[in-house]
Amino acid sequence: MTKNQILKITDECIKCGFCESVCPTLPAAGYNSIKGARGRIILAQFAINTGEELQISDSFYSCLDCFACLQVCPAGVNAGELSHLMKEEIAEKHINGNRVDIADMIKETILRFRNPLGLNMESAEWASSINFDESDTILFTGDMYQLMAYTKFINYVRKYFDRNLFNAFSRLISRHPDLIKLSRHFYDINMKNKMENNLRNIVRLLKMSGVKFNYLREDEDYPGMFLYDLGYINEFKKYANNVYNKLKKLNVKKIICIDPHTYDLMKNIYPEYIKNYDLEIYYYTDLINMNFEKTSEEITVQQPCHIVLHKNNYRALDILKKSANVKLNEPENLTSCCGGPDELLFPEIASEVSYKRYNNLKQTAGKIITICPLCYNNLSYDENVIDFSDFMIKLIK
Repeated sequence: MTKNQILKITDECIKCGFCESVCPTLPAAGYNSIKGARGRIILAQFAINTGEELQISDSFYSCLDCFACLQVCPAGVNAGELSHLMKEEIAEKHINGNRVDIADMIKETILRFRNPLGLNMESAEWASSINFDESDTILFTGDMYQLMAYTKFINYVRKYFDRNLFNAFSRLISRHPDLIKLSRHFYDINMKNKMENNLRNIVRLLKMSGVKFNYLREDEDYPGMFLYDLGYINEFKKYANNVYNKLKKLNVKKIICIDPHTYDLMKNIYPEYIKNYDLEIYYYTDLINMNFEKTSEEITVQQPCHIVLHKNNYRALDILKKSANVKLNEPENLTSCCGGPDELLFPEIASEVSYKRYNNLKQTAGKIITICPLCYNNLSYDENVIDFSDFMIKLIK
């Protein structure tokens, strides 16, 4: 079935190259054609039709899944969707002998601990002093804000390891997943403090808007985003059903997501793999209902790909427009990726993409507002990059 889906997409491509004008990974990879949207289409068609031995995994795993290519394709081809299907082929069937050691490591730790780094208790520490409500609505963090401090440190360390050594280390953890828990000792303290503060800001904004909700603390499961993004579809389906069944046993009816990736996953992807899925999914900015001060300062906004380009809706931009002088360097229905999804597997590409995006935003306005923890983590080159919750909390009347 997957093979037929791939060939359908590749056959529809007219090889015009429009997608290459917006693909963020192509220039970041030094215009290596197989790490651009059109190159991925051509490579997938060749690999599926011929079965020839090629090391193709880097091409598809480096795709940011931002869907920028779809916005300009005259044939309506989504190279991001194709990359995901090819990752499924690689992960499940090891097509052409490809395997990605880091991806396998992440899969094993998620399945073992319900958290990519096994830091379930550490991920809940930010809420230790907060009283939540008895409610069938829960705040679902997806552990995204919490994990940024650890991934930032890991990527800093990776600069001093060559790829073969890091792959060997990944294989070791795949065989002994408990080793990943050592990561609790290694994190960027400034990022940790900022992210935990942002989480508390989100809670405060929701509470002041009259929203009643609970939080599962260390019982919260990671939603499985990496399993899906890395192509482990069979594992993802089983994992997502376990997450859903646990929530249903706790009588949860409504979910408040606070990052775009978890929101897109639970709103659009979970229903594809879970029968009779009936959870109501909200993005936290859509529930904010309060008055803010008006500031005249100019800001620009890094809109999340998984909201804007994945055709989800959210009110964050409307709230910002009422409170500040918003300047965008693209139409409201478009955005450019921060490079975050490549951070673990291709940190060099992620760094190139993020710095280019940061400079584009910086030229638009002095302050950059992010509405996604990945965007914040990848664009925070200076103190003028601010999380939406931190910016709005200071404008409360």
